[in-house]
Amino acid sequence: MKKVILSVATAALLASAGAWAHGTPAANEPSKTPVDRSIQVYKAADFQQWDREKAAGGEGKLLGRFAYTRHQTGEQDAIREIGWLTLPPGASIGLHGHTINEDVYLIVEGRGIFVGSDGKEVPVSAGDVTIARPGQSHSLKNTGRRPLRFINFIGQLQSTAHAAPAAPAAR
Repeated sequence: MKKVILSVATAALLASAGAWAHGTPAANEPSKTPVDRSIQVYKAADFQQWDREKAAGGEGKLLGRFAYTRHQTGEQDAIREIGWLTLPPGASIGLHGHTINEDVYLIVEGRGIFVGSDGKEVPVSAGDVTIARPGQSHSLKNTGRRPLRFINFIGQLQSTAHAAPAAPAAR
C-alpha cells in the first residue's frame, strides 16, 4: 500500500513539475506570463488548459486549450487570445457583449445555435465562422449529441479610441 501511495505521489509531483516547466498555470487559472513575441509557432503539446463553468452566464462547462490568453497580452497586441474550445452536449456560452474587441469562432466539429445582437438563432456546424464585432453581442450553445469544437480568436483594436458602446449582455 505504501508503494502505491508513493507511486501516486511521485507521479503527481512529476506531472506538476512538467506543467510548471511549460508555464501551465496551476488550478486551471490562465497564465499571466506575458506572451513571448519571438514565438511564431505554438505547439499543441504546450497549450495551456483553461476551463470555465457557466462561461459568460451560460450553462455547463467550456473546455479550453490556449496558445495564449487575453491575460498574457497587452494593448500592443492585435490578437489577444487563440484557443481550441469545446462545449460538451447541452453546454453554452451565455450572451455577452464586446466593446473594443472582435471574437471569432471557427466551428470545427459538432452542431450548435449561435445568437447574435439581433437575437436570431442561427444553426452552426463544421466550417461555419461567427464573429462579434465591437458593439455586438453573441452566444453559442451545443445542441448536438457530440462535442461542439471550435477555434476562438479574439482580436482587439490598437486603441480604445474606437471603442463601440457595449451591446446588451442579456435579453
